[in-house]
Amino acid sequence: MGSQYRFCTHRTVFVSWCLVGLLLAVYAGCAGSHVQTETLREGGTLDDLIGSGARIMWVGAHPDDEALAGPIFARAGPVLHNPLLFFVMTHGDGGECLLPGGCHPDLKTVRGEEMKEVARLYQATLVHEAYYNAPLPVKSFPPRHEIAAKWLSQGDPALKIARIIREFKPDVVLTFDPDRGFTNHPEHQLISRFATQAIRLADDPGVQIDGLPRFRVPNTYYVKNRYWIFVLLGKADPGPYSETFDATQECLAGEPCRDVMAEFTRPHRTQANDMGTVRRLKWMIDKLYLYRVDPWKEPKDPLEPAQ
Repeated sequence: MGSQYRFCTHRTVFVSWCLVGLLLAVYAGCAGSHVQTETLREGGTLDDLIGSGARIMWVGAHPDDEALAGPIFARAGPVLHNPLLFFVMTHGDGGECLLPGGCHPDLKTVRGEEMKEVARLYQATLVHEAYYNAPLPVKSFPPRHEIAAKWLSQGDPALKIARIIREFKPDVVLTFDPDRGFTNHPEHQLISRFATQAIRLADDPGVQIDGLPRFRVPNTYYVKNRYWIFVLLGKADPGPYSETFDATQECLAGEPCRDVMAEFTRPHRTQANDMGTVRRLKWMIDKLYLYRVDPWKEPKDPLEPAQ
């Protein structure tokens, strides 16, 4: 979501979500292929990990991106009180302000405060950077590799994320798919690529980061858009998924985790259109599609031009 994560970034995407709402009432889902990875067979599911008290780290590009994995965080933080950390790369200042009175002193500041409020709701520690955020409209976005170069000019994002990994010592890192990024936003794709690069750096004994000891993240997941209507429209994330997370399971006050996620979008007031759409269509989010990735065997270069 973020300044440019828009559950309805394009008019086409908005129509797609509306189609989901209509069609899911009639048809069963067809999310695409499911694979069982070796790691999955050895380690159990994400739900198992959360239930055992796993330390969870989210790496996203924009304020409000966390809503894409919100049902997971709703269970891990407020319900089970797992240690939870949100790393957010930008303040979403390239986006729009939908507050009636405007955003004062500026959009960056307001979205930063909104993100703090959301992190408090999820009982998450927040690490919020202020990297370049491509300004709307979508058609004006620079190519992905050019955004990567802009980010690198502000300080290597992978080293910053690796530092937090070594400090926080997450059992699980969640981020986007590196090739489409749930909504085809280039910054979603980039944050995924820098996140997995950071995971490798955090485990590298030859990389010195403020004297912090190396740490190997045992579980890394991509949160994928494999909802069947997007698959049919050719707008889904590529590739298989390895498991799903039940977004309808009980979270706070007996409410489904997806409903808690929807309520926790309310502080993102500057993004009223996107967040309102999420709340209206929350009922269709019955599961989250996850791919457990091996960052050492499946590396993705942030500077690789998009296809």
